Amino acid sequence: MKKKLFTMFTAIILLGGVTCAQAQTIDDIRKAYADVKEYIAMMSENFPSDGIPAEFYHLHVALNLPATGPHFEDIRMYFGEKEHHDMIYAPHYLRFLTTKYNFAVREYYEEYLFNEKGQLMFVYGVNPDVVFGDLYEFRLYFNDQQLQKAIVKKKAVDEKEYQEVYNGPKLPEAFAEPANIYRAKAKTYLTFFKNVEDVVYPYSE
Repeated sequence: MKKKLFTMFTAIILLGGVTCAQAQTIDDIRKAYADVKEYIAMMSENFPSDGIPAEFYHLHVALNLPATGPHFEDIRMYFGEKEHHDMIYAPHYLRFLTTKYNFAVREYYEEYLFNEKGQLMFVYGVNPDVVFGDLYEFRLYFNDQQLQKAIVKKKAVDEKEYQEVYNGPKLPEAFAEPANIYRAKAKTYLTFFKNVEDVVYPYSE
């Protein structure tokens, strides 16, 4: 029992640490990302016999789209608690979001990391090329909403590993469109999270 309580306490410290710090450097962002992933990995449906309670919002979408057919998407939103005083329920902020979806046979996967002020810190995305089917892997690091580093890798259909094609502070024009889409979606997800909170989570200022 003591071991389980220690595990829970450690997870709470991890989440608190990444929510209070303002990530500025690439190393800061990578640590915040690793802490969030570790915290999520501790969540278990078998709690209290194992791990910590699972806490996230999950949207599952199933549509039949014209031309491309069945479309499925799973969005998971993980949150932290805002600072609060004299409140029964603490308001949340969106900390980390994952989404996996398809259009026809093309499959996409994305991750978004935010700070407690709603600023985008990091995006990870797997984006298949529409024409050739190659996979592009994006890692975008932000500082105060501005892109400070981008890493792009590519994997052809017949290759097993990604090969780095760009690493620098500004994306070439060829990769600008998906990066702009990621940033626009990040803003949409922040609004979506707030709307969900307003409906399902009863707190008052």
